Amino acid sequence: MSSEQDIEDIVQEVYIRAHNAEKEKAIDQPKAFLFRIAKNLALDELNKKSRLVTNYLEDCISLVPTEKTDTIESELEANEAIKIYCEAIEQLPDKCKQIFLMRKVHGLKHKEIADKLGVSLSSVEKHLKLGGAFCQQYIHEHRQASNPTSSNVSEFRMRKVR
Repeated sequence: MSSEQDIEDIVQEVYIRAHNAEKEKAIDQPKAFLFRIAKNLALDELNKKSRLVTNYLEDCISLVPTEKTDTIESELEANEAIKIYCEAIEQLPDKCKQIFLMRKVHGLKHKEIADKLGVSLSSVEKHLKLGGAFCQQYIHEHRQASNPTSSNVSEFRMRKVR
């Protein structure tokens, strides 16, 4: 949410949702309820932007111009590596993916991520560590599976990162 208009839109949406919820039943702690709605809307927006960034990266892979030079193999390998990395990120659970993208794509510091998401710093660090390890393992196993000369080719088994 980089613009004033985005902030105003979310504030308006918070009040609309709170008003509609209050029609159904009385709200015991209105201030806390408003903050919860705002937090959920902000997280939804962040998830949407994270998906857009991932989709953008995938789209860019196909748009990278490849010149017919002696380095075309290295360019193709780089494009394939980016594609595999995006696939790995997409396999992460939502919270882990959100934290991973906030750090790796948006460049936020651990403390900023913890504050924005309302989680502990150790939780952020745990998700980043697990997300990074999962992506490395995903890439490693994908390369092993695609290399027919490898004597240790194993079928990739998805492990749920927690």
